[in-house]
Amino acid sequence: MIEVIRAPEIEDDLEWKEFLRNQYNLFYDFTFNSYNDVFEKNIIWHHLKFKDLETNKIPAIMIGCEKIIDGKLTYVSCDGVSFGGFLWKKKINLIYYMKIVEGFKQYLRENNFQSCILKNPPFLYNKNANEETDYALIKNGFRETSVSISNIIDLTDFEFRKISEPKKRSIKKSLKKITVEIIDQIDEEDFEEYYNILFQNRKLKNVKPTHSLDELIYLKKNLKNNIIMFAAHLDSKLVAICILFSINKDMILNFYLADDEDFKMERVSEFLLFKSIEWAKEKGYVFYDTGTSDSGGELLEGLFAFKKNFLANGFLRKTYELEIN
Repeated sequence: MIEVIRAPEIEDDLEWKEFLRNQYNLFYDFTFNSYNDVFEKNIIWHHLKFKDLETNKIPAIMIGCEKIIDGKLTYVSCDGVSFGGFLWKKKINLIYYMKIVEGFKQYLRENNFQSCILKNPPFLYNKNANEETDYALIKNGFRETSVSISNIIDLTDFEFRKISEPKKRSIKKSLKKITVEIIDQIDEEDFEEYYNILFQNRKLKNVKPTHSLDELIYLKKNLKNNIIMFAAHLDSKLVAICILFSINKDMILNFYLADDEDFKMERVSEFLLFKSIEWAKEKGYVFYDTGTSDSGGELLEGLFAFKKNFLANGFLRKTYELEIN
């Protein structure tokens, strides 16, 4: 039997911490999530533990929050991070998935939720890289309501000689004039300069960065080894930045890549992307997620093609929804 337990204080929850010790995921770590509370996002957290009462072990956890959407009390996994859904213990199978999803549905009913939204990562993020979890959700009445495509590089297969010839020529040319460094120390004045590159880049696309300057500084200070920041300079001028989120020891996510519009023709962003991929492979990561290649449900063909040149294949981020009667 599966018992579903709400964990209101995950920073002090020993079972939550023990679970993450073996199946770490940055987005389930309170140290990351805490920025939402520090900067008063007013998220009503609803994190869950799933406990097997026969073994007294935790085979899964879930970050979540409650919201009113279209007049309905809705469980969402999750706001405040890129994605949520179940985080599973390694080496459990479909039968277990089915029992846990059934237990989750019962919990939703008992707590008067009227609907549920799960924003799942690509299946490569799971320690067991399969789609059995999708099967368990679908068989329990969840329906896939939207998909986004994310380009992920298998770093075990990534080699400079395999990328496209034009990119290789561009990278070799950039090596002679662009310098790249990793930013370890937090100097808030310098950080503002880095952030301005990001802000102006996103402004040209009529969007804002997901995080404010203060939020990024907070994350970098509190998760120094999990937030990796690169800066590219041309003739001593800052021309591009790249910020990676280390999700776990196997998966790294390129959350921000931005360049100065005045230096577009220098192809600084593609050189910086290559150097960050190279760094991730050297550090032993298995997968490098370059991020999504669509917006508002529409494929950004140029962006997708750009990432394919770096051997990044498309994988789906799926959103599942459930109406609860």
